[in-house]
Amino acid sequence: MKDIITRMPVRDLTSFLSTAEDVLACDLPKLGEILLLHLNSWKDQGKVWQPVSGLNRLYFVQVMEGTERGLGQPRRNAPEYGARQPAVTQKMQEAWNWLDKQGFLMHKPDEPSSDWFLITGEGEKLLSKLGREAHWEKLGVDRVKHDLLNGGFRVVGGPPENQEAAWEWVRMKENKPPLKRAVAGEWVLIAESRLDELRALTSPQFDLRKLIRLCEELNIASREECHLATAMLTRGLLDHIPPLFGYPTFKEVANNYTGGGKSFKDSMQHLEGGARKIADAHLHVPIRKSETLPAAQQVNFAPYLDVLLAEIVRITR
Repeated sequence: MKDIITRMPVRDLTSFLSTAEDVLACDLPKLGEILLLHLNSWKDQGKVWQPVSGLNRLYFVQVMEGTERGLGQPRRNAPEYGARQPAVTQKMQEAWNWLDKQGFLMHKPDEPSSDWFLITGEGEKLLSKLGREAHWEKLGVDRVKHDLLNGGFRVVGGPPENQEAAWEWVRMKENKPPLKRAVAGEWVLIAESRLDELRALTSPQFDLRKLIRLCEELNIASREECHLATAMLTRGLLDHIPPLFGYPTFKEVANNYTGGGKSFKDSMQHLEGGARKIADAHLHVPIRKSETLPAAQQVNFAPYLDVLLAEIVRITR
């Protein structure tokens, strides 16, 4: 019995942008993404996408304009956008050129015609990103955000960068500015290398997801200059980890844990006596006639936190 291949139907441009005015008002990056999704939907469908040669720009225009010849049964007998089609055609060709310039499309090697293109590796990555966002859109912002706040394992899934992308999507949907991204050599409160070590840990006794998320949110807060939140998250982290060392409170860890040596004990006492007291002041002092807000230096306990996290990694491996 022959295998039956179920093919998804081609998504017309009008399924993304219903009117010519929508197309003409769309900025090039967004229009480029829509065009890439449209072109990808032609895969294995013939016409615009040929099995050997790839995507053909001229065929794309002809199908859109309803003028294709020699490509089988015409998809339509009239331009997709009616009388405004010439303006739409020019705009869509600009979007195609944008995809080419951005490296999402490339000319097909060894093809004599310049109209043959392939979707690049970067284009496939963009398609994957757009697919994830379409999935999140169906689920809704509240459900995606709730999952992220609980570790991001049930709905979002994937590697840490997938969860970061989901947070960016949530912020965009909530009309919040994008997070400042760390660049190579930029200082962060908790080193990414230390976070990677924590993410690689497995423990039969403890679920480390909340610890990892506290560290991630500490980096977000410090990068966004949310100094009050940084102080409070630091205190929350100290309250969260004592059972890993066999004690119910962090004060007991600082005073009694001997597995890390004297230097570790001194660092933990600095966190208990410094970070906790500063956080408590910001948490528990009620509103006053006059206030001063903390600066980054006041809530920066990065060296001592790294000592703490390094010991957690050591004893949990």
